Amino acid sequence: MSTEMEIDRETDVSGNVGGYQMTHLTPANNTWVARHEQARYLVSLSGGLGSAIAAEWAIEQYGRAQVGLWFADVQDEDEDTYRFLHDLMARWGGILYWYTDGRRPADVWDERKIIPNSLIAPCTYILKIEPYRRFIQAMPMLPIVLIGFKQHEARRQHNCIASYKEAIPEAVVDYPLLWRPEETRALTTICQHELGIEPPRVYALGYDYNNCLGAGGCCRSGITTWVRTAYYFPERFAARESWEQQARAHGGPRANRSFCARTRNGKKEALTLEQIRLNYLPNAPKLLKLNTQKGVELT
Repeated sequence: MSTEMEIDRETDVSGNVGGYQMTHLTPANNTWVARHEQARYLVSLSGGLGSAIAAEWAIEQYGRAQVGLWFADVQDEDEDTYRFLHDLMARWGGILYWYTDGRRPADVWDERKIIPNSLIAPCTYILKIEPYRRFIQAMPMLPIVLIGFKQHEARRQHNCIASYKEAIPEAVVDYPLLWRPEETRALTTICQHELGIEPPRVYALGYDYNNCLGAGGCCRSGITTWVRTAYYFPERFAARESWEQQARAHGGPRANRSFCARTRNGKKEALTLEQIRLNYLPNAPKLLKLNTQKGVELT
């Protein structure tokens, strides 16, 4: 770990941290603090590479003082996410707004009495998007929202703009990763060579995102990603599997639902994590196209 101090989800860190200022936000003070933020642009850091490099290029283009940085900690992140954020902020300096709702994604699922999946995942909106939008709307001037969607994510870009147009009609959304259409390097390479920072460790394991992996991964994950988690993080996968089983045991609409699904004979059907563990995990090396067995150090 390349940090001067370890940042984890339990640390109350308001004030100066390793050369930058961290301002801890909650639902109680999120909008109050926003009233004092003068940045013309704002990036919601996810802990992943897309938003990090979007922030880097925005800072390069507009200057650090004009780019605000906001992070929603859902308290389910892989621990290396916090090292990564610290390394980024040690490079950029300035203020990082660190928002914590107090609830984890599973708390939201329990409140809504659902088993989330690729079609329904209110945790993202409730714990990240909604408080972020409240923050920008409370700022003295509505900032331009910068998002780290990649060039091939046209559908996500379109949906995001449509969502902002409905929620905040006057909002302007931009995608810094589209500024360099000639850029062909992988985000991991850009992070290492341009920023001089080691990417979050999960990218070396084959993940293409870095969300909620401290608790087993994103509820929107597909079969291959769930197998990857079961292979590299069996205890975390087991916790998600146990939660899914308990939720199904409550009966009602949840009884026949699952995080994942598959299509057979043209019909979509639930695929539980237990089924994934029993039927897919034994073939993990082939499914994940692994050349070596667990070749990345996880300690």
